[in-house]
Amino acid sequence: MKAIEYFIPRLNGWLKLSLDTYLSLLFTQEEKKFSKIKIPKGLPINILDSLSSTPSQEQMSFQPGNFVEVLIKQNLILENKEKGRIKISNDNNEQKEEKTYDIWTRGKIISNDINSKILFVELNDQINIIDNMDLVRPLKEIKPTQNVLVAYNLRQIASNEYNLMKVEFDKILATNCNNINKLLYIKYDVINGSLLFFGDKNDLNSLALLKQHEERYKKNNDEQNSISDYSNANSNNNLIGIGIKSPSGHSENSENKLIILDDEIKNEINDNRFNCFFTFRDKFRKDMQKSIGEVFQKCKYYVSKNNDNNFDIVLYGNNRDEFLEEKKLFENEYKQVKLENDKTVDVKEAKELAQKSNIKYIDVEKKNIYLVGKEQNINDFMAVWELNNEYSRDIQKISKENEIFQKELQSIKKKNKLK
Repeated sequence: MKAIEYFIPRLNGWLKLSLDTYLSLLFTQEEKKFSKIKIPKGLPINILDSLSSTPSQEQMSFQPGNFVEVLIKQNLILENKEKGRIKISNDNNEQKEEKTYDIWTRGKIISNDINSKILFVELNDQINIIDNMDLVRPLKEIKPTQNVLVAYNLRQIASNEYNLMKVEFDKILATNCNNINKLLYIKYDVINGSLLFFGDKNDLNSLALLKQHEERYKKNNDEQNSISDYSNANSNNNLIGIGIKSPSGHSENSENKLIILDDEIKNEINDNRFNCFFTFRDKFRKDMQKSIGEVFQKCKYYVSKNNDNNFDIVLYGNNRDEFLEEKKLFENEYKQVKLENDKTVDVKEAKELAQKSNIKYIDVEKKNIYLVGKEQNINDFMAVWELNNEYSRDIQKISKENEIFQKELQSIKKKNKLK
């Protein structure tokens, strides 16, 4: 059975997981009959041939100053951060049990004893004595995956239906038998009728029976959850544009403010049942385009061109639950507010406070501050900013009163010829 290694910066090393363990983290509390998680390309995942595979030590140098990776065991509580990303839990909940995992952690050779085959390696600020060279390997490149991976968890699958799907699985396995970078994992539980599988998106997209099962589930789900379109005023089957929203994030149903879309993207959005949009200042566009893909994994999105110093992000999809989930996630992570001030803003002071408040993005324009981030973080920023302004106003008031007092005092002294 294949396994993966997942690089976690906090561990400064590669976490080794069987695919069974990895998928159990992804679908821990999943109860739907059909569940799908698209794991985006760009994650630091290495595919291993087997759990017993040993690293090659050819041309490996054990000279002091060189960096290597050392296999250690560590007790951890792991969680699925979202979209296939694994993180170490900070929750001290006693119900969560720590488990022991293999980790190839990175370290620096301090000294060695070649005759005794002993290495002194600095691992996470501690010196460790390594007397087993099987526990040492060269640094592995942190190379992101180039393909999009997909994990499925299907329930209530009869054995005859699984046997039909397995024929298609076997064809993929036969095609990819000489390609170790191709990944396909299938696990069928006969007793519970559950099917768990994981592989390359392009390969799994070719499964006709899987497509039929997914369409059947979506159809049943849509019938049970018949709802109105969640889009803006223009979101119907004759969409011609996307209405501009104000920087505060609220819609302005203005007929004169439209982002006119080209026919291709317009038709694509129209073909989906749900769509909504979010407007942000154009200065945030470059940074946001790099990060919003972490939120929008299940639904599609489109980033519009600049319009009146703003740009829009259009979210759209056909699955109600996935659409609402990602809409909520995005609204929570990327709220935008505008703060108006009585005087020109001190840019350095504003940016320092934004950093302390964990604000994602900040833009200062004369007397205005534009913030993007989580609502709680923005509230923290606003509370401290207002407190600082109030304190500053009090100081100015006291200073002004003192200045008036000094002038009156000098006037009295002059009138009475006092020193």
